Amino acid sequence: MNVLNSAAPQSTTQEAVYGRVTRRFVPLLFTCYLFNYVDRTNVGFAQLQMKGDLGFSAMAYGFGAGVFFVSYSLFAVPSNLLMTRIGARRTIASCLLLWGMTSSATMFVRTPSEFYLARFLLGTVEAGFFPGVIFYFTQWYPSHRRANVTGVFQSATVVAGVVSGLMSGAIMTYFNGLWKLHGWQWMFLLEGLPSVAMALLVLCYLDDRPHEADWLSTEEKAVILGALASDPVTASGRHTLRGALTDWRVYVLGAIFFGAVIGTYALAFWQPMMIRDFSVSSIMLIGVYSTIPALAAVGSKIWIGYHSDKHKELRWHFAAPALLGAVGMLLIPFVSHNPLVGIACLTLATAGVHGCIPVFWSIPGLYFSGTAAAGGIALISTLGNLSGAVGPVLLGYAKSNTGTFDVGMYAMSALLLLAAVATLAVVSRKTQTHSACRFS
Repeated sequence: MNVLNSAAPQSTTQEAVYGRVTRRFVPLLFTCYLFNYVDRTNVGFAQLQMKGDLGFSAMAYGFGAGVFFVSYSLFAVPSNLLMTRIGARRTIASCLLLWGMTSSATMFVRTPSEFYLARFLLGTVEAGFFPGVIFYFTQWYPSHRRANVTGVFQSATVVAGVVSGLMSGAIMTYFNGLWKLHGWQWMFLLEGLPSVAMALLVLCYLDDRPHEADWLSTEEKAVILGALASDPVTASGRHTLRGALTDWRVYVLGAIFFGAVIGTYALAFWQPMMIRDFSVSSIMLIGVYSTIPALAAVGSKIWIGYHSDKHKELRWHFAAPALLGAVGMLLIPFVSHNPLVGIACLTLATAGVHGCIPVFWSIPGLYFSGTAAAGGIALISTLGNLSGAVGPVLLGYAKSNTGTFDVGMYAMSALLLLAAVATLAVVSRKTQTHSACRFS
């Protein structure tokens, strides 16, 4: 018997009910996303040993880090459409199980080709998770509640930076040579196993839709269903998959997301090497220093999402942090000789690029619902995450050919600037998170 059933709710007000919903789902999905991001980006730490042990060039590493997003992009839409048939619980649990096993198996790679294959498979099995959760929120939360909950959920990516920095640095330092395995091999093995365990929790704990939740009373279910039915955004959205895939706004939003998210992946995969270029040689210290930008990004994601919901404003809550992130990236090449200033600029860039993402994900739900939301969100995610195949490769190419990341950082700063300007240009000033969004 579920322990939550033993405590009857004291109130059936919308605030009280959504408090229960958030406490039920968000910590679980937050933890899943944390391990998702650890398993996706821990190659950033692996390269500190892996490149030397296996003889990989910076370009080979960058290509391997980026090929993940080729399969991720190819399978995001099919995976999200599958979720509308088999439900979120089974889809998300399957993703967790398969990516945990695939990430752990990366410990066995020996050649660049094997590394590329492992990363391609990892992208395939992770593809349905993030767009699936974003779609899942549309099944429970009205539009004016999504930015905050999405911000909390997405803060897992930067908490993962803290966890991965400390955990990966420790594993690679203290497990290196144990049972004749390299530290990076232990890291892949040990950091993949929690995702397998989380798959079982999702199967036991997640409910696909409000009416299936036996831990909610009839009155509480009615409050949620009523909130969704009365949401003017949900009511005005397009409902068919064809309507979403032929809507030009999906592709504009995909392009904006591309410009915004490219920095998050580039920093995730290359941040340890950037910190090393700040004259920090110890792997353990690199792990510790990497927590500083991550902690700033946690605060940025949560506060900006909260502030956006409170003031029912999207344009500047996306554009302002994106612009700050662009400034941070632009400055990094000029201050790499100074560790303290370098970490400060890296922190500004990380907080900026992460802070704008939760607000962005409030926008697609303003246009689409039902199958259209599943397909539209997945397609936007697909288009945006193609940047993950570009960013790491771009920085790897710059590093291999010039010895620095400078050219790559300038390019990503420009893309962030364009994303901010495009959002201010195409999203109406009258946009509010409780009413239908219109493009200018």
